[in-house]
Amino acid sequence: MIKRDDSAVSPHFKVVHQSDGRFHWELINPHGTPAARSMETFATEDEAAANAEYARGLISSASIERS
Repeated sequence: MIKRDDSAVSPHFKVVHQSDGRFHWELINPHGTPAARSMETFATEDEAAANAEYARGLISSASIERS
């Protein structure tokens, strides 16, 4: 189990507006840094947010397979 300290942030998805005008999402870890990001970019912020919601559902239902 990972121990959380007082300076930790709540893990969350962040939609990022890129310099080319497109968007992607990042999964922010308790340290406040990106742990993962979307493999695609999106034309609108709404599309990126919808894809982040989809990814959140996949991640939350994924099983853990040990080697």
